[in-house]
Amino acid sequence: MPAEITMPQLSDTMTEGKVVKWHKKEGDKIAAGEEIADVETDKAVMSMEAFDSGTLAHIAIQEGQAAPVGAVLAVIATGKENAADVKKNFKPVDGGAAKVAAAAPAPVPQAPAAKPQAAAATAGPAPAAATSSATGAAKAPAPGAAAAAATGKRYDFDIVVIGGGPAGYAAAIRAGQLKKRVLCIEKENLGGTCLNWGCIPTKALLEDGAFVRKIRTEAAHRGITVGEVKVDFAKIVARSRGIADKLQKGIGHLFRKYEVKHEMGTGQLLGAHRVKYTTSSGGAKEVSAEHVILATGARPVELPFAKFDGKQIITSREAMNLPQQPKRLAIIGAGAIGCEFGDFYNAVGTEVTIVEMLDNLLPNEDTETSVLLERSFQKRGIKVLTRHKTDKIDRVGNAVRLTVTPAAGGASQTIEVDAVLVAVGVSGNVENVAAPEAKLELFKNRIKVDPKYRTNLENVWAVGDCVSLHWPEQSSMAGYRHPDLAHVAHHEAVKVVDRIGGFHEADGDSDIDYRFIPGCTYTHPQVASMGLTEKKARELAGEIRVGKFPFSVSGRALAAGETEGFVKLIFDAKYGELLGVHMIGENVTELLSELVMAKKLEATEDEIIEAMHPHPTMSEAVMEAAGVADGRAIHL
Repeated sequence: MPAEITMPQLSDTMTEGKVVKWHKKEGDKIAAGEEIADVETDKAVMSMEAFDSGTLAHIAIQEGQAAPVGAVLAVIATGKENAADVKKNFKPVDGGAAKVAAAAPAPVPQAPAAKPQAAAATAGPAPAAATSSATGAAKAPAPGAAAAAATGKRYDFDIVVIGGGPAGYAAAIRAGQLKKRVLCIEKENLGGTCLNWGCIPTKALLEDGAFVRKIRTEAAHRGITVGEVKVDFAKIVARSRGIADKLQKGIGHLFRKYEVKHEMGTGQLLGAHRVKYTTSSGGAKEVSAEHVILATGARPVELPFAKFDGKQIITSREAMNLPQQPKRLAIIGAGAIGCEFGDFYNAVGTEVTIVEMLDNLLPNEDTETSVLLERSFQKRGIKVLTRHKTDKIDRVGNAVRLTVTPAAGGASQTIEVDAVLVAVGVSGNVENVAAPEAKLELFKNRIKVDPKYRTNLENVWAVGDCVSLHWPEQSSMAGYRHPDLAHVAHHEAVKVVDRIGGFHEADGDSDIDYRFIPGCTYTHPQVASMGLTEKKARELAGEIRVGKFPFSVSGRALAAGETEGFVKLIFDAKYGELLGVHMIGENVTELLSELVMAKKLEATEDEIIEAMHPHPTMSEAVMEAAGVADGRAIHL
């Protein structure tokens, strides 16, 4: 769609600006990042650069004319639009200056700074202002940049973010909201692994798999007669890819809204305040920044005896985009990724075998939850080999042969499949994230950070799956492993930018409590948890109360035909403090947020019981589980 370039608000008092010069004329091609106009304010003349590529279809405000903040200066035809049609359909308001449509986002007052031409000789060039298809607003120098200039330093950006996944794009957008001049460098697609190859598209696959399973197993019971159910594997995959593509474009829209400059390329830290990025065409550029945030994410770990080939030995990325559905699939690793793909492929008719060296599926979950999930999988025909290790993987023609052995010893067995999904963990993307001379400190293939996400370099931060977080020995979180979860990465990124912006400096309560991170696995039944397992709670807290309410006696669950599972809550016996949450069942991932909020607000067992839950809902199981722990449950 056409991109509007609007008059930016470059200071709190600015109400209008004047177009001094257009560097392009109507019909000219424009590349994103190219300077297109000079705008005069009451303080200086500022150069603006285009945020979008396309054709300059219409100039609404001519040279020498003034326009109010938010007025449309010009319009760019960005897609397949005809420039002449874009100009024809442009509707001027107030004597030629078209105001931003009411449906469009409000203008952002300050954006990546334009350069004051008069001051260029003494201060040096500042980065050009970006325009947006949403607002077109340019940004004035942020407070951090002004402070830098006052001390004789000058940076191209306030913040450069390397990585555009859940951590990187969240950091960039938050920085834009705080009126920072920000650049986000992403080598592939905005949204990173989570949006493009992980969290989002896998959920689409899982929902389609559950839909197929219900038609096959429950239609007759519900009084519905269907014919033969055929699965179009390619269409299922295509739907998941379409969802990922739509959301990726949504991030691009938010970047434009908040004037985040985005470059497609591979970023590298050269040292404090210095970043280089290389584009796919081989071009390289170096920029400076007051702060640098590293958010490079992680990638799947290979088995030493079975290198990934993308066809027979695959990662989760290939598993969600295979050209053909495998008839037989082996999955090594029974964490969330392994179990979710096992669930999906079983639902669409693939013969699935899951191999896990530890005692249970989802080995980090509460034992009762893991055991119930294993039973559910086995009832559906998934072969589960817990307490088994994979000794070797051989390619045999078009097949793959696994040799597995019981962890406790015993005779090995072979399993022949079409493909093997290896899901045994991830490792940080830290190769070449920093030049050797930068001397960035790493720890076990991760970027070492302190509890405030500071690296060993000045104003260089790191967040998300690429970090190794080190707490002081006396900290309550000492020894806890940093979780590789998108929502953790998101919150860490926002925390860092807020600290850069001057928030949370002395507010210890704003720190993330890693002992109570919510976790979700989107198998069917779903698994959701937070805090201590029952075993761990007994070790650490001593006297506890446990309440468990099964969905088999929930009226809402019975009506939905989803009676598998339970809600299990663990409380400190003395004070009623919530110590752990463990749930398995239909949509329990949606019930978890209530308990995350309860923990955040320090709600007790009594308060959860007394909070009125609507009837009939699945959420009543939360209230009832708390009641079971205190001997006050009504329906059990």
